[in-house]
Amino acid sequence: MPCNVEAGVHPEENRVNQVIDRVNATATAWLGMTIECAQCHDHKYDPVSQKEYYKLFAFFNNTPMEVENPSGKGVSFDFWGPKMDLPLPPDQASNRSRLQAEIASLEAKRNAVLEAGDFENWTQQLSIALDNQPEFKTLSIASVSSTGDEEMKILDDQSVLFTGKLPDKTVYEIHCDEIPADVIGWKIEALTHPSLPGTGPGRGDAVRSNFILSEFEVEIVSKEGSPTQRLDLHSASADYSQPAWNVANAIDGDLKTGWAIASKFQQSHWAQFLLQTPLRQSEDSTLRFRLEQRYGRGRTIGRVRLSALCGNPLAINVPEQVAKAAKKPAKDRSPSDFATLESHFEKTNPKARALQRKIQKLTKQLESTQPATTLVMVEMEEPRETFVMQRGNYLSPGDRVSPGTPMALHQMNEDLPKNRLGLARWLVDPANPLTARVTVNRWWAQLFGQGIVDTLEDFGTQSSPPTHPDLLDWLALELVESGWSMKHVLKTIVMSETYQQDSKVRADLIEADPANKWYARGPCFRMSAEMIRDNALAVSGLLSAKMHGPPIMPHQPTGIWRQVGRNEPKWIAATDQDRYRRGVYVVWRRAAPYPSFVNFDGPDRSSCVVGRPRTNTPLQALTLLNDPAYVEMALALANRILCEHPDGSDSDRLSAAFEIVLSRRPAPQESARLMTFLDERKQHLHSNPELAKSLVREQSFPNNTVYPSTEELGAWFYVANVLLNLDETITKD
Repeated sequence: MPCNVEAGVHPEENRVNQVIDRVNATATAWLGMTIECAQCHDHKYDPVSQKEYYKLFAFFNNTPMEVENPSGKGVSFDFWGPKMDLPLPPDQASNRSRLQAEIASLEAKRNAVLEAGDFENWTQQLSIALDNQPEFKTLSIASVSSTGDEEMKILDDQSVLFTGKLPDKTVYEIHCDEIPADVIGWKIEALTHPSLPGTGPGRGDAVRSNFILSEFEVEIVSKEGSPTQRLDLHSASADYSQPAWNVANAIDGDLKTGWAIASKFQQSHWAQFLLQTPLRQSEDSTLRFRLEQRYGRGRTIGRVRLSALCGNPLAINVPEQVAKAAKKPAKDRSPSDFATLESHFEKTNPKARALQRKIQKLTKQLESTQPATTLVMVEMEEPRETFVMQRGNYLSPGDRVSPGTPMALHQMNEDLPKNRLGLARWLVDPANPLTARVTVNRWWAQLFGQGIVDTLEDFGTQSSPPTHPDLLDWLALELVESGWSMKHVLKTIVMSETYQQDSKVRADLIEADPANKWYARGPCFRMSAEMIRDNALAVSGLLSAKMHGPPIMPHQPTGIWRQVGRNEPKWIAATDQDRYRRGVYVVWRRAAPYPSFVNFDGPDRSSCVVGRPRTNTPLQALTLLNDPAYVEMALALANRILCEHPDGSDSDRLSAAFEIVLSRRPAPQESARLMTFLDERKQHLHSNPELAKSLVREQSFPNNTVYPSTEELGAWFYVANVLLNLDETITKD
C-alpha cells in the first residue's frame, strides 16, 4: 500500500489503510482467503468474523508512522519509511571498512589534540588578538606574465590591468619581491576599469562581464627563481559567488570548477583565502601567485589586485558572541559563555582543523560508497492498542482486541510471540491446511496457465473446486517435507510427463477438454508482460545480466509521469545498459505504471493481485510494432543477425533468425513470404536512403558493434519487427 502524501490526507487514516492492505494481502497471498469483507461487519456464512479480522489487524498495527511533516506545520507530508542497508560487493565493502577505520583514527587524533590544547591560554590570547585586528596590506608587484599574450600594465594602486588580445583560456603569474610580516591569508580583487568591456571585471563580454577563476595558487620562490614551497590555503570566502561556482572551487584542485560572479556584473569583487600556517617575513624569498582561468570563451579577469592579510590568526572571523565571551574576565563567564568559547576553540585549533579537513574528505568518499537501501517494517517498542473499527471506520473504535488468528484455522501455539514473527511461524506451521496448498497452486498456475484450483486468490466456500485434489495435497506435502524448497517442487513439476507433453491442439482434445483442465496436452498461453519484454531483450542480444541494485527507468513515452501538484517525480530514461535489465527492476509507479506492461495486463499494484487476467488486444500488437523500446530491440535483433552471419545468404540469415527467436527453422511458406517482404523492403530503402539512416541514426548498442550497411540493417529491422510480433514469440509453448 503506497503512502499517500497528497496535501490534506490525514496521516493516521493513511496508516490505517496501509495496515488494512497488509492484512488483506497476507490473507490472499498465504491463505487464499478474501477476508476484506469482514473489515466492516460480520457475514452470516463467513468463517472469519469482524473481530477475528481485527485480531489479524493487530499483528500489523505495531509499525511506526511512515510519513513525516518536514516543516512541522501545514498539511504536506513526505514518505519516510524505515530502511536497512543492502550488502555491498566484497571490494566495495572492504574499501568502506577501510575508510571508516581511517575516519575513526583521525577523529581520535583530533580529540587528543583538543584535549592537549591549553584552553585557558587560548582564551587569553584570543582576548589580546581581538584588540589588534588583522589588516590587509596591498602587495607591490615586481613582474607579471601570462600564457594568453595579453597586454599588461601595473597601475599606481598596484593592480594589474589586462588588455589587448582576448585569449580563450589563460594563466596569470604575478611576482612580488616582498613578503610582509605575519601573513595569515591573501585577498584577490577582481576590479572594474573603464577600458574593460562593460567596465568588467571580466573581459569576455560587455554585457555579461563574468570571469571564472579555476585555481588560485601561491608559492614561495627563492631569489634565484626556484619554487621552494607551495602554500596550503583553506577557508575561502568572497563578497559574492555565483550558484554552483563557489569561491571554494578556486582551491579544490579541479580545473573543471572555479569561482564566478554571475549575475553581479560591472561590479568589483573580492575573495579571501587563509593560510594553513602563518607566513613569517623573509628577505631571502619572494612570492609567486598563479591564477588559472581554464573555462574558456574568454572568461578571464581584466584587472587584478593582491593583498596580504597580516596579524594574529586568532582574530579572524570571530563571531560576535565568541568575542563578547572572550573579553569577559574568566570569573564573570557564564556556562553558556564557556560552551561558546569551547566550540570556537575546537573549530579554530590549527591541528584539529587540519585533521577535520581530512575527516571531511574521507567522509565524502565514504558517502560515495553508501550501500543501497531497502524498505523494511520494524516493530514499535510500545505496541499500539487495536480496536474493532465499527463499519470499518478508524474514527469509530469499538471493542479492544489483541493479536490472534481465525478460529476456523489451526490454533496458534501459545509459545509463539504475538507479533509478526509469531504470525509468520503460524502461517508455515505444518498443521496449516492452506499455506502450502495455496503456494503450490500458484506455482502450478505459473507453469500451466491455470491452477489446480482455478481461483488462485480464493480457497474459501465460493472458490472453484480443485480439478485434482489428491495431486494438490501431494504437492503441498512435498513442499513442507522438502523444507519449503521452491526449487524441489518446481523441478518435480517440470520433470513430469504432464508438463513435457506436446501442446499441439487436436480436434478430439478440443471437444473433450477445451480448457485443458485435465491436462491432455502441454501448456500453451501468452507470457506475462515482464516475460515478453525480457524475452525480446534476450533474443535481440541486449539483455543485461546485471543483478541487484536500485530500480531502473527504461524508455517510455514522454509526459506519462506529468502531474499537477507538488513534488512531481521525473522519469529519466537510462542511457546505459541499465535500460536493458530485466523487467523485475523497472520502476513501478502505481499512479502511472510502465505503459507496455499495462498493455499486456500488468497490474497497477494498488492492491494484491494473485492471478492476472490474460487478454489479447490490437493495442498489444501496436505496442510490439511501435513502442520505441521494442523498435530498439527489433533493430538490435536485426543487427545481431547480420553481425553473426556477415557472409551468409539471406536464406541462411532467416533460418538463423527463426532459431534465435522461435527455436525452430522456418516452414517453406514462412520463408517464402518473409524473403519476398525482405526484398521489397530492400528496394524501398534503396530508393529512400534517408529513411534507413533516420531509422538507425539514434540507436547505439552497448553490447554490439553496428552493422556497416544502413540499408541492409534497415531492411532486416522490418523482418525482426515481424518476428518479435508473432503470436508464437510471445506465447509459452
